Amino acid sequence: MARSKSAEKKPPLAVVEEAAWPNVQEDLDLIRRAPWLQDPWQRLVSLHTLGRVPHGLMISGDRGLGTLTLARCISAFLLCSHPIMRPGEEAPCGECPACHLRRAGTHPDLIILAGDAAARDIPVEAVRGLIESFSLTRHGALRIALIEQAERMNRAAANSLLKLLEEPPAGSLFLLTAERADLLPSTIRSRIQRLTVAMPNRTALVDWLCQAHGLSRTDAELLWFVGGRELVTGQAPTWDWQGVTQALTDLVTGRLSPLAAAKVWQSIDRETLAHWLLRVWLTVQRLSMGLSCEAPEALCPALLLLARALPAEEWLKRHPILLAFLQTSTHPLNEELARERLALDLIDSALPARLA
Repeated sequence: MARSKSAEKKPPLAVVEEAAWPNVQEDLDLIRRAPWLQDPWQRLVSLHTLGRVPHGLMISGDRGLGTLTLARCISAFLLCSHPIMRPGEEAPCGECPACHLRRAGTHPDLIILAGDAAARDIPVEAVRGLIESFSLTRHGALRIALIEQAERMNRAAANSLLKLLEEPPAGSLFLLTAERADLLPSTIRSRIQRLTVAMPNRTALVDWLCQAHGLSRTDAELLWFVGGRELVTGQAPTWDWQGVTQALTDLVTGRLSPLAAAKVWQSIDRETLAHWLLRVWLTVQRLSMGLSCEAPEALCPALLLLARALPAEEWLKRHPILLAFLQTSTHPLNEELARERLALDLIDSALPARLA
């Protein structure tokens, strides 16, 4: 019996290690317990029932809400040969050959792309490998490319993916997750449908954290404000958010030099720092406009001090600086210099314009 082309060659890809593939049943339990995941999941199930699953689908939502969990459950469900379809219990069967292959991390029709550990992006070589995979014979009825945090694709990678989206092979699904869908080229966004994971309001999320994980209300309020990828797990952040915030306060109030603040900020990765500083900025801006402090009580004194340190119009000028820092937070820049430049820019908001 002749071997299929897919068995003869497997192109190199930036693939997630098999150990990173979670227990799908645990993921499904999370989807059923988290109200904000139930609507997009049921929408996917409805599309599948009607035979209208598109060739391109993007799951967008803030960090920590479970977008990747949802994407992995969708992949497992659609690859399953005999999925369970009882209303409210939809799931992969877990017993068919496709489920066994997927669980072992060896399903030939499941390609997972993630950011390169060194370059911190999805390089064009990975997408070219994906293109080559889609030219090979499928194992089953559907081949899925799961691209995690698709906004991390560099320009060349995005352009290569666009070619596949413009003329998608039969029986293909390009499943993307994105925290910042607006960073993807509009040409890609226009060719895929979107499942949006909406951020629940504060009260609903805090209540859920208390009920689902047994947290105290104080701890749940803090976790809600910090956010991050571990939000739905109910685990407190492992990085020093208090020290990072205090360094910002001391920097803006003149008690700490830019170099000293940047040294404190070296303790966490740039992306986490960028998201946190933008979270703090949003609350400080509210306070500058005379609105109430929405942060946990323990954090309010520092934020009130920040709000009084600069006029509201000066805080507005810091927003583009923080956005620019976020947009380059995954680029392979000099870590120390990137933080020092941020600290200098926050002290003098006109500095970027003068250096341009």
